[in-house]
Amino acid sequence: MNTIRRVFAACFAAVFALTQPTMHGAEASIAPPSDGVPVTIPRARQYDITSKINGRDYRVFVSMPFKADPAKKYPVIYLLDGNWYFGPADYNVTESAGAHAIRQAIVVGLGYPSDDNDLAGSRRGFELTPSVDSNSTDQRPRGGGDALLRVLEEEVKPLVAARYPVDPAHQVLFGKSLGGLMVLRSLFRHPGAYQAYIAASPAIAWNNRDVLNDEAAFIKQVRDAKISLQLLITVGGDEVYHGNDPVQRAAAERNGMIPNASGLAQRLSALNSDRVTVSYAVIPGENHVLVSLASIGRALGFALKP
Repeated sequence: MNTIRRVFAACFAAVFALTQPTMHGAEASIAPPSDGVPVTIPRARQYDITSKINGRDYRVFVSMPFKADPAKKYPVIYLLDGNWYFGPADYNVTESAGAHAIRQAIVVGLGYPSDDNDLAGSRRGFELTPSVDSNSTDQRPRGGGDALLRVLEEEVKPLVAARYPVDPAHQVLFGKSLGGLMVLRSLFRHPGAYQAYIAASPAIAWNNRDVLNDEAAFIKQVRDAKISLQLLITVGGDEVYHGNDPVQRAAAERNGMIPNASGLAQRLSALNSDRVTVSYAVIPGENHVLVSLASIGRALGFALKP
C-alpha cells in the first residue's frame, strides 16, 4: 500500500508541475540580482597619456570601424570634449556606416582620465579657450587652447597613426561650444591640419571675438589657393535671446551664438572658392545644451559622405 501511495504522489507532483506557468527572466531567478558589470564600447580602447607639451594628463579614446577591412585605411574624426562625445559619435558611426549613409571611420576622442563629469566641465574652461577673457571676473585659469591643439597634432595624432590604419588625407576635427571655438582657432591658424572642420555652436564671442583676428590671414590663404578643406558651422535654432531688454538685445546681436555663427559662415561662403566648401546649418528647436547630439549627426553626414 505504501508503494502505491508513493507512486501516486510522484505522478501527481509531475502532473502539477507540468500545469504551472513557466517563469522567465527576473521571475525565474531565486538568487539576488547582481550589481551588473561595467559597460564596454565595442572595438574601443583608451590610452592615458601625460603631455610633454603642457605636462597635463589626458585620456585618448579610440574605436575601429565595425568589421574593418585590414587592407584599408580609414578617415579619422577627432572629437574635443571626448568624455562627452566619444560614445555617441562612435555608436552613430557604427549605425550610419552600417546603413551605408556615411563612410566607415576611426573615432578619436580627446578627454581627461576621470569619470567625474564635474572635472571634465571645469578642465575644459582652460583647455578649450585660446585666451583669457578680459571681460570676465572669473579667476579660474583660462587660455590653454593653443597648447591643446599642439597636443592633438604632435602627440595624439602620432599615437593613433602608430596603432591604427589611418588615412592621413581624410582627417576631421569636431568641437562644440568652446570646442567649436577651438575648431575655428585651428582652422584659421592651422588650416592644413585637417581636411574637414566642424564648429558646432562655436563660442565666437569669447574675449571680444578675438578668434576672428586670424580670419583675414585665413582668407588670404584661401584666395592664394594654398589650402583645400571643408567647413561646417552649426547652431541650434533656440540659441537666441528672446527677451525685450534693449541692452541685452544689443549685446545678443553682437555676441549671440546665431549672429556670430551665421555672419562668419556668410563671409567665408562669399569667397566662392572651389577649394574651400563652407556649409551652415540651423538645427530647429534645439537649445545650446540639447543640440549636441544633433550636431554630431550633422557632422558625420557632412565629413564622412559615402
